Amino acid sequence: MDSWDVKGAIRAGWDAMSPSYQADSHIALDDVHYAPFAPGERFYRLMGDVSGKRILELACGGAQNSVALARWGAEVVALDFSPKQLGYAMSLRRRAGADFELVTGDMESPTMFRPASFDVVMSSFGWEFIPDLKGCLERCTEILRPDGQLVMSTVHPLSAFDWNVSARSLNVTDYFNLPVEVWEDPVPEGHSPGLTFFRTIEELVSSVIDAGLTIEGLIEPYPIGMPDDPRSPYAGRYWADHWERLTRVPFAVVISARKVV
Repeated sequence: MDSWDVKGAIRAGWDAMSPSYQADSHIALDDVHYAPFAPGERFYRLMGDVSGKRILELACGGAQNSVALARWGAEVVALDFSPKQLGYAMSLRRRAGADFELVTGDMESPTMFRPASFDVVMSSFGWEFIPDLKGCLERCTEILRPDGQLVMSTVHPLSAFDWNVSARSLNVTDYFNLPVEVWEDPVPEGHSPGLTFFRTIEELVSSVIDAGLTIEGLIEPYPIGMPDDPRSPYAGRYWADHWERLTRVPFAVVISARKVV
C-alpha cells in the first residue's frame, strides 16, 4: 500500500472502532493523559502553565485532552482525520461546555496552519499511525513559535512484542527490526487493515532532533495504584486485561522538546 492507502485504512479502522473504544476507555476531562493507568500532565507538568497558550492537539480522537487544556485556559485547536472520532469530540465538547476549535485534517501534514502559530504541538498516541514521522515533525517545527514546545506521547517500541502470560515476560525477538502491526479489528468494506508503526527509541529521538528541536525530557510512564485508581486520567475496560504487562514493560514513551532559536 502507498501512503494514502495506509492512511485511508487507518482512518476507516478508527471510524469502525471509535464507538467501542470510547465506551470502553475512561479518559479524564480534567487532565492530559500520556499512558494507560499512568499519571498525566497534572503530575508530570511537562507543559507548565498553559493559560493563554495556543495549543494544537494532533490526532485528538475524542478530544478529551483538548477539553482539559481548554479548561486550563489554553486556546486549543484539535485535529483528527476520523469522522467518527470527530463526531464524538463534537458531542463531548458540547456536553463539557468547553471552548476550542475542531478541525478535520491529516496529522502527518498540518499544512493548513501558518508558520509560527502555536506555542505547543502535542499528541497522545497519534504518532504511531503515520508513515512519515520525520516529515510530520518537520512540519510541526514550522508551525511552532520560537521557544515553542512539542509533546510526543507514542507507543513504546517494546509494545511491538507479545506478552507471555504464563512466563510473565515479554517475547522480544528482534528489537532492531521492529514489525509493523497489522490490525486484527474488523475491516470496513473496501479497505485494508490499519497499521501501527513501531519505532526504536533511537529513531524517535533522532527524528525529533533532526526536525530542529531540542529534547528537554524523556519519560517512560509507570502505572499508579490499581487498574481502577481514579488518579490516572487514562484507564477503563479497554486496558484492564493488560494490567500485569503494563506494570512490567513500558507501554508509552513521552518526549518533550523545544524549538530553540
